[in-house]
Amino acid sequence: MADQQITSGAQAAADPRIRAVGVLLSASALLEHQLGAAIQREAGISHPMFEILLILAERPDGAPMSELSGRLVVTSGGATRLVDRMVKAELVRRRPSPDDRRVQLVSMTEQGEEALVRAARAHVREADRQLYAALPPGELTEMIGALDRVGRHARSLLPPLR
Repeated sequence: MADQQITSGAQAAADPRIRAVGVLLSASALLEHQLGAAIQREAGISHPMFEILLILAERPDGAPMSELSGRLVVTSGGATRLVDRMVKAELVRRRPSPDDRRVQLVSMTEQGEEALVRAARAHVREADRQLYAALPPGELTEMIGALDRVGRHARSLLPPLR
């Protein structure tokens, strides 16, 4: 199938690989929209801010900016702008690393923890409604495993972001 050439619009529209990726991206966009809206409504933060706070919850001593940008798959400039907004909102704080003063460590504030908890409650409620209600547990487990493998493979193909 990989050698098959697409020579018309009809072939493109019917290609199962194009349709599969379209279904995946459409479902992802719909979930992102619904989850992001619920998080914004309940906690007053964006979905990317929620993701940063989740990472920081795993790293109570702080995470370097490079880790945040790498895990979010954004440029260092994009991560810096996002963290700048979070510092201004008093959700996180920045400090130089004790091991390397060129490295900035980001850690969660008490306000950040409170926002994370509110956002997580909204996220779980919306995930239950949008995802867990749609599939039986066995299918859901298989889907999550398969998507995790796809995500790890895609990440391995990703060039370094700057």
